[in-house]
Amino acid sequence: MGAVRDFLACFRMGLPLPVCLEGARGRCLVHVSDTPSAFYGDLDKLLGYLEPLCLVHTGDLVDEVKLGLRPGDDALFRRRLKGLVKAMGKVPGERVTIVAGNHDLAGEIHPAFPRAKVFERGVRLSLCGLDVALAHSREELPQPPAAFNLFGHNADVVPDSEGARYLNGVLGINVILVESGEVSVLPYPLYVDDARSCKRKRGL
Repeated sequence: MGAVRDFLACFRMGLPLPVCLEGARGRCLVHVSDTPSAFYGDLDKLLGYLEPLCLVHTGDLVDEVKLGLRPGDDALFRRRLKGLVKAMGKVPGERVTIVAGNHDLAGEIHPAFPRAKVFERGVRLSLCGLDVALAHSREELPQPPAAFNLFGHNADVVPDSEGARYLNGVLGINVILVESGEVSVLPYPLYVDDARSCKRKRGL
């Protein structure tokens, strides 16, 4: 347990390679949400290491740019989105699925990720052979629930129910092993919450 605690403490200060997940490399689905541009470099490293079969982003792609509150920041959103395109480019586009968030320019996402599956609202589909529901917020998740229900937006914790896992991509980076359905949650580095403009405290 001490080694795990040391690893997590190190991870929260930056992003070492998650060697504890070596067995998941090339065999997993990775889910993130509400990513500030400060995280893109570490996301690039993580995806390069894990080589996921599927990558899911549940919205607010440039999370420090709050277009729902400041619509005049469209140009800033477009500029910073290019950094996410580069980071997520480690995963072939056809393996990427994105749900737009409330602070995203939805019309800019598909041109930026032309081979990805892009949705403006919650959807249920099969990804890497897994039954998955996706939405930006838990309220927008399709019903009935899927085996894996992925969302973000705020710090909501939704208890699992029989046959249904609820994974919030704001609280951690979710790594699902495709063959077994086993889930590992990697904590974001500490700077991510600061870069989100205190999102978890303010629920923006």
